[in-house]
Amino acid sequence: MAILQPAEMDFSNQKFSMIISGSPGIGKTTLALSAPDPVLIDFDKGVARVRAAHRKTTIEADTYEEVLKDLESPQVKACQTIVIDTGGSFVTYLQDWAMRDNPSLNRQKNGAISLKGFGAVKAEFVRFTNWLKYTLNKNIIYVFHTVEQRDGDVTRQRLLCEGAARDIVWQPCDLGCFMQMVGEDRLVGFTPTEQYFAKGCYGVQGLLKLPRLDDGVPNDFLSRLFERARENIRQEAEAHRGEQEAYEAAMEQARDLIEGIRDPATALETAHQLKKLSHHLTSEREAKALLAAKIKALGMHWDREAGAYVKE
Repeated sequence: MAILQPAEMDFSNQKFSMIISGSPGIGKTTLALSAPDPVLIDFDKGVARVRAAHRKTTIEADTYEEVLKDLESPQVKACQTIVIDTGGSFVTYLQDWAMRDNPSLNRQKNGAISLKGFGAVKAEFVRFTNWLKYTLNKNIIYVFHTVEQRDGDVTRQRLLCEGAARDIVWQPCDLGCFMQMVGEDRLVGFTPTEQYFAKGCYGVQGLLKLPRLDDGVPNDFLSRLFERARENIRQEAEAHRGEQEAYEAAMEQARDLIEGIRDPATALETAHQLKKLSHHLTSEREAKALLAAKIKALGMHWDREAGAYVKE
């Protein structure tokens, strides 16, 4: 644990959590595998559909318990990114696990999952995501199929997932994109629209065109996107650091000027001098508040008719 000042914060190894959604067969898994050093958890049993050149280390398991065991392997500990494909199939695994883990509470007599079972799935979904993100310190990418839902005259794309997971999965995510075909181009949208939900952050927003993965073209779109996001964080921090230093300098000058107020004449002169300072961030508003407090403490007020400060 540490208490850090803004200037001490280091985001050079910032990890990201992300959702990739879209129709089946559009290339979501391939895009997810363009993240840095990924391991794919193939809940969907679909890695065979990924071109051989783009496949990465993959976990194939029949139960959730097997997945947890595989995640303790050296290969996973050394990787940078965990890809969960798909989020909907992951929930199916969790439902099976919950009903076997506590059948008396989580399973109905007809064999379906109970309401308490759905609660157990939700809790484990959150725990698993937090474990990957905060304990293992990995990038996390959830791949979701989408399904069309009519909402009046608008057709919306929603995550294909049973239970509350499709709602809670957005909360911890930094980025979320909807993948679509426009003509012959594959585009990913990071800004929400009427048709789909998305999430942009760190300067990543709008529609981005994916490169054609012809022979010899590296599949590294997300690796480059994550680097761009880190650079945006760094540049924003640098820009703010300069503003912060200028703000502190302005406040120091303002405090020195206000400290010198002794009477109505020096109060008026100080008010004029404060306006001439080079203000940054909230320094102007804070300086006015300090001036007002000083004037009140000295028993003075502003006389509008006289255009000056006067004693009470």
